[in-house]
Order: sequence, then C-alpha cells, then structure tokens
Amino acid sequence: REFLHAINQFAMTLTEEFLSNSSFELQLWNNYFHLAVAFLTQDSLQLENFSQAKRTSILSKYGDMRATIGASIRDMWYNLGHRKIEFIPGRLGPILEMTLVPELELRKSTIPIFFDMMLCEYQLTKSFSRFEDEMLRKLDSEVEGGRGDEQYKQLFESM
Repeated sequence: REFLHAINQFAMTLTEEFLSNSSFELQLWNNYFHLAVAFLTQDSLQLENFSQAKRTSILSKYGDMRATIGASIRDMWYNLGHRKIEFIPGRLGPILEMTLVPELELRKSTIPIFFDMMLCEYQLTKSFSRFEDEMLRKLDSEVEGGRGDEQYKQLFESM
C-alpha cells in the first residue's frame, strides 16, 4: 500500500511539474510507466495465484491494488495529450504486459490505451505500422510465454 501511495505521489508531481511543454521530461514519464507496470505485475499482487482464503483476506484488507494502479496508468496516459506519440511504440510492451494480467476490470480500463495509441500514430502519420509491428512482436512473445487467455482475446475483440 505504501508503494502504491508513493507511485501516486510521483504521478501527481509529474502531472503538476513535468507535463507542460517547457518542463516536460520524457525520461521521468518513461520511468513512471515502467515503475507503475512493474508494481502492477509483481508476483505478490497476482491474487489468482493465491488460495481463496488468502485472496479474500488480501482483498478485504487492501482491495485489488492492480485495478487502482491500472486506472492511474490509464489516466496518466491520457494526461500526456499530444505527447503520447513520443511513447509509441516504446511503451506498448509494458502496457500489453499489464493488460494480460487476468483481472477483468483492469483489462477493461486499460485495453483502450491500444486504440488510443493507434489513433495517435494514425493522426500523425496516416498509418499505424509502427504500432502494428510492435504489437504483433510483443503479443507473439507474450503468448508464446504462456500469457493471455480466451477471456482476453474475446474482450480485446469486443472492445
């Protein structure tokens, strides 16, 4: 919970101090996304790997912090405005890794980032080939590594 609080403080500072054109720091924003996704995907938060009793205990005490940080990542993505293109395709892999976590609400709130990435690239270049190439490469790697499931496929297609 303390790490989540610290990440949220980092996000607030980024938004307040390092988002305007004159103070934008690409590396700080990259670090935020890297840190937040690493937090979300850590083994100790993967509740589906625990017994029902342990899962219930954690949820009652802390809630599902993955959904909380996932919503924060989504909000931070949209805060970037016209700067989003600077993170495509570089942040696609970590975002994909996050959306593959088998938690439905997390997936519902974060899968739309991919479509926003495609839109950003298309608006700038009239193509989304960089996004497409990176998405196929990363998705292939993740699926070969045993990630992804039928629910993910169906949700992705329906969204």
